[in-house]
Amino acid sequence: MTVFVPLKAGSSPPPTPSFLVPSETPNLHLRKAIKAILKAKRLVVVCGAGISVSAGIPDFRSESGLFQTLKRDNPKEALSSGRDLFDASVFNNEHTTSMFCQMIAQLSELSQAASPTPFHQVLRSLDDRGRLLRVYTQNIDAIELKSGLSFGVPEFDKRRARPRSKPKSTGPPITDQPTISTSAPSSQDGSSTTPGSRYMSPAVEVPRCIPLHGTLQTLHCQTCMHTFPLENYVPSLTLGTPPTCPECTQMEETRQLIGKRARGVGKLRPSVVLYNELHKDGEGVGEIARRDLVGSSKGKGRSGVDTLLVVGTSLKVPGTKRMVREFSKAVRARGHTASRDSTAASTGLATPAPSPGKGPATSAGDSPFKSIYLNFDFPGPTREWEGVFDVWLQGDAQSFAELLEEEIVKEAAGKEAALERKRKREEDATHLEGSEEAGLPKKKTAKRENQSSEKLTKRKLKALPSAHPRKSKSKHQEDMDISVPSAPKITHGNSKLTIRIPPLKGRYIPEVCITTPVPRGLKAAQFPCTPPATHVKHRLLSHSDYPPSDTTEIGFDESDLSELSGDEVVGELPRTAIRTAQYGLRATRG
Repeated sequence: MTVFVPLKAGSSPPPTPSFLVPSETPNLHLRKAIKAILKAKRLVVVCGAGISVSAGIPDFRSESGLFQTLKRDNPKEALSSGRDLFDASVFNNEHTTSMFCQMIAQLSELSQAASPTPFHQVLRSLDDRGRLLRVYTQNIDAIELKSGLSFGVPEFDKRRARPRSKPKSTGPPITDQPTISTSAPSSQDGSSTTPGSRYMSPAVEVPRCIPLHGTLQTLHCQTCMHTFPLENYVPSLTLGTPPTCPECTQMEETRQLIGKRARGVGKLRPSVVLYNELHKDGEGVGEIARRDLVGSSKGKGRSGVDTLLVVGTSLKVPGTKRMVREFSKAVRARGHTASRDSTAASTGLATPAPSPGKGPATSAGDSPFKSIYLNFDFPGPTREWEGVFDVWLQGDAQSFAELLEEEIVKEAAGKEAALERKRKREEDATHLEGSEEAGLPKKKTAKRENQSSEKLTKRKLKALPSAHPRKSKSKHQEDMDISVPSAPKITHGNSKLTIRIPPLKGRYIPEVCITTPVPRGLKAAQFPCTPPATHVKHRLLSHSDYPPSDTTEIGFDESDLSELSGDEVVGELPRTAIRTAQYGLRATRG
């Protein structure tokens, strides 16, 4: 279905086509269409006479168009429609040829005097922003060239490079050297290789605007196909006389001098495409359209068109109809694939496509607009365009161009403000660095760096999984466990003795506080820092886990608290003191 969005408030949707869905929020959908164009990376625009009417160039099929005015202004010619003067059969009769030349002269004068419209200007703005991939125009006035877009159809090398036959090799293949391809690569710039050469020929620059129906800028000879500027032959065309070809005339004079037979002199005709004839540059146009459709190996259009805008055309020409349908199919497929992939990536589930139906534009408005049609009337027959356009913007192309230009200016201002804020932040950072280099204290900065590094280390330790699963220990084992990687630290206070035991493999052990004063009979030499050997053997631990004490010799004999005499120990030691001794802590003064 296609969402119907009128640019003028209060416009009611037409009764046909049946797949039109009126928008409940036209302003919202209008902003959505503008955003889709501004966010496009490879926008393709197919435009018709509707974008040039405000510049003074008449269209063809409206009530005031060329087809009606030509019929009305030439009643004696019995023209069924002005379309007869745009048919290839016009050159079969000298009178119709003369009428055709006069009409072309008038159109050429109008196009020379015309200025770019707001829509032409917005095309240039989109090109400057890097959003525009290609403009395919059905107009012959070449106003796009005046707006600053490159214009024309390039000449592609029709020769195909053939790979040279490889000599038979008796040894193993060499894989260290790079392989040189002699086939013609397909690229955005049209680069190719010449037969028999391993080097690429210079790339062909593809213009931004491609004329689908020719242009009023040039004339070409029907015999030798040479091209000449039309402005040099406007007086002859105004008289209704097709000019002779200068190239053929010179060639004919040369043949007469050397005694060869005459071949004849060709006539120049405008380089516009008429009904029932082939485009003389049709192969070039088809090659560019193919690359824009499927993408190329490099360049701006390497991924193909992603957004389509059709504006100011009734889509009556078969070739243009086919092009629009193919472009629409490509952009809609890419848009649905991208949205489905993003949804699946975020939720892990694939989103089914909504069932078609007619109703308010709620579910249809949720999906992005990829194929946009802008015109006063919907193209017919309508049954051929079902499922081609996501939205129909009914209204004038110039009004839409003004809205689009306003959004472009706002976005540019926002980017400029963001760049200004970024520049100020960089200046502040540079000023801060300069002040630190001038001699201001850096202790706070170093302290912050140390704190951040410590936090990062703790996070890494917490994130690391445990190498061995923990086993539950009994209360007795917890009391007697002394398997710590380093010696405990002792902090003295006035009224209590605090023992801080370092954590064991990420397990935190609570502090042990001894409030009972240490007996005076205990001396530093009697309790080594290393644990007694009997307890070490009991727990299968080695002395290497504990550093030696200052008052303990390396070869200290095995001993235990039970071996101490009553003179050495005054009274029975409390359990906490025994535990302190077992941990290898040495008693201190006082």
